[in-house]
Amino acid sequence: MMHYAVRLTGTFLLGYLFIKWFPDVKIHHASDVIVELVLHPVEFFAASIVFIFGFIVQGNLLKFEIFYVLRLFKGNVHRELLIVPIHACMIYGLTIFGLWETLFFSFLAVFYGIISLDLRRQGGHHA
Repeated sequence: MMHYAVRLTGTFLLGYLFIKWFPDVKIHHASDVIVELVLHPVEFFAASIVFIFGFIVQGNLLKFEIFYVLRLFKGNVHRELLIVPIHACMIYGLTIFGLWETLFFSFLAVFYGIISLDLRRQGGHHA
């Protein structure tokens, strides 16, 4: 259970740093995004590195959450299910700092978690 706490904390911290370090872009045209990122390369690079690590940590965490929710539907209740509402609250907390960045960060991690889920190896029947 301790490694889940580390992953939850890492997800929140890396997501927060991604939101804070990503250059503030006021979008009027598509070219404004590119110009803003070129004018602030250090912030963009730092945000990109943090995003990649946070994306991987959150994706792996979501993979385990999906696995435990699937086990719940089979009738197996585990204490690891507590990470699902805690993770949801943490994602909500990130939306306070930046809604669009959090949506981008979380939705891509959800897809990564689903893609990396190996149901056959983890006890699923329909892989």
